[in-house]
Amino acid sequence: MTDSLNLASMDALIVEPSPMQTRIIAHACEALGLPPPRHAPNTSDAMAAMLEKIPDVVISALYLPDGSGTELVRQMRAHPLLEQVGFVLVSSETKPQALDPVRQSGICAIVPKPFSEDQLGRALENTLA
Repeated sequence: MTDSLNLASMDALIVEPSPMQTRIIAHACEALGLPPPRHAPNTSDAMAAMLEKIPDVVISALYLPDGSGTELVRQMRAHPLLEQVGFVLVSSETKPQALDPVRQSGICAIVPKPFSEDQLGRALENTLA
């Protein structure tokens, strides 16, 4: 069962280059009870946004215009202020060689694209644990 009190106060940052995918993820987050998430279209903007205000969770695409979700989570884990921030990857990728490095980087969850609100909710629950 989702902890709606924690979800209701969870600050999420969506890192996604596609405006359409950003809207889909943001809508699912809000349907789960999160406040409207912040957004960054790439890794450099995401790092800047996180250092300005540390989020509770980052929800990221795998493929970004200036890098990858794998590189983003590695940068986060290497930064003392961001190493404990939850990370959820949203991707249609299924190849182990693409996903294994992400798993090894301390990811909290991988959500398939397309996803259901329940799948995203479970992933967010994992970040609260």
